[in-house]
Amino acid sequence: MPERFDLTYVGNDGERHRPVMLHRVILGAMERFIGVLIEHYAGAFPVWLAPVQAILLTVTERHIPYAERLYHQLIREGIRVERDFRNEKLDLRSVKPRFKRSLICW
Repeated sequence: MPERFDLTYVGNDGERHRPVMLHRVILGAMERFIGVLIEHYAGAFPVWLAPVQAILLTVTERHIPYAERLYHQLIREGIRVERDFRNEKLDLRSVKPRFKRSLICW
């Protein structure tokens, strides 16, 4: 690798020397770490690491105003939250979040 990039350094003797590469990594440390986390948790990340930390579902339409206020409060607090206020059966709306392994709040 040092030859490919024509890498040199000036040594204590004032001469140019070619560096010696002892180790080369295809993936960087960060990519390897993320890969280990994904494998360890099998995609079911703990709440602090999950892309979506909570999902708000309403039981009836009359709960939507409160859920909207709660949604905006959670966003202000830095919580990664999604909302689902559709007028469908609750068990149908909770299937996708359970499959995604998110925290469900209703």
